[in-house]
Amino acid sequence: MKATAQLWVRLKVIDLVVQTAWITLTETMGFAEDLRGMLRYAWWLFDADGPGAAAVSGAIDREIRMDSAFTNQNKHRYRLAVEAGGERVVTGDLDLDADRPGAGEGVFVCDLLVTGKAGGRDAGWVDRLGPRLGEVHLAGARSGEVWRMLVRADDAASAASKVEEMAVTRSRRHGLLVNPHYQGFALMRTEPAGAGGGKT
Repeated sequence: MKATAQLWVRLKVIDLVVQTAWITLTETMGFAEDLRGMLRYAWWLFDADGPGAAAVSGAIDREIRMDSAFTNQNKHRYRLAVEAGGERVVTGDLDLDADRPGAGEGVFVCDLLVTGKAGGRDAGWVDRLGPRLGEVHLAGARSGEVWRMLVRADDAASAASKVEEMAVTRSRRHGLLVNPHYQGFALMRTEPAGAGGGKT
């Protein structure tokens, strides 16, 4: 049975890369009014074949918890979501829906996926993880980094435009998180963040 497994991982402690990006965007690049919160995740999407969602989830979850290339239980929180045959199995201690620092009225949560254009690293993830999964066959993998940006905007389209303006490098003073010469990007999610602030 064909399955997809999506893995999100972030640091439990303060992410200094996020802190540096936050300071640059708000204090140097002038986005203090627009940008309300930021988080950063490592991200993988695996294509697999196995007996079902539970079996695929169990095999992948077991191995990514034992391999520090994916997670280190002392440093990271993670969320693994596996879908197969209409079933969905979610494991891990990361609540993505609650991860919304700076949420409030008029704020949108935007997940920006940044990937390498060449994609050369992705075959290495299959080689690393695949042989250890037993009856589960790993057919392919994609990897990248997700920047979650909470942006004050009038609507989703305006929020997406602001995220692209902040993220995509056009010159030394315009854009910070994506170099379009060797990286691709896509907005995975743009939706109202809600009134409650999430965990950081």
